[in-house]
Amino acid sequence: MRTSTSLIVAAALVAVAPLPARAQAKKPVLAVFAHPDDERVIGPLLSKLAREGRETHLVIATDGSQGVTDFANIPAGIQLATARTAEAQCAAKRLGVHTLHQLGLPDGGLASFDTLGMLRNGLAAIIDSVKPAVIITFGPEGGTGHPDHRLVGDVTTQIIQGDARYGNIDLLYASLPTERLRTAPPAEPTVHGMAQSLLTVRVPFEKRDLVAGREEFACHKSQYTQPQMDAVNAYLAHAWNGQVWLRPFNGRMHDPNVLKR
Repeated sequence: MRTSTSLIVAAALVAVAPLPARAQAKKPVLAVFAHPDDERVIGPLLSKLAREGRETHLVIATDGSQGVTDFANIPAGIQLATARTAEAQCAAKRLGVHTLHQLGLPDGGLASFDTLGMLRNGLAAIIDSVKPAVIITFGPEGGTGHPDHRLVGDVTTQIIQGDARYGNIDLLYASLPTERLRTAPPAEPTVHGMAQSLLTVRVPFEKRDLVAGREEFACHKSQYTQPQMDAVNAYLAHAWNGQVWLRPFNGRMHDPNVLKR
């Protein structure tokens, strides 16, 4: 039996890793996003982690009730929120997510003191309950730039940097490299990328994880037609280039191997 060099190196790293670091690699991963369908930016990573036996949690902050599209013919409000809740559950199931947490805050309405307070309290309670090793959310550019995206990332960052109890959590911003986005096929919506040099955490995934990401995206039928989904899938596949790209919020990782098997 042949053992690849990468497996030998991985085994050696595990052997010399401090016990706390190895313990971190067994703790849950928590993804925090604003709307049902935002998880698409790391869909293959969530699939990979769940497939490898990692406990994954997904937080969706808003109810998605304002995401009206002409083709879906679903009015804003409770009817659309109900449809998007079901779509989020479909997507989470396809990605193997252990627990989907839906806060049900107003879509497009996070920017008030009261709502931001509810968002902070809700996220802090989930973090305290799940006790993740890693949290993945939007960076300051907010993916597509949506205000809800930016606010969810900002509040998550505030929680982690504001309390020493969370000092061992690796907070990562999900993004795509600007350099690859420049040559990506056209799609809507587009993503505001980050410089590739800043995206220092790069997690390769397999073809089956790419497929899982496409299948979970297909759950969001109220938001995209099939041609729109096809365009977004091609755009993301080009930008990913076989790996999900992440940036440590403060430029460093407590455990560089925390997302590796």
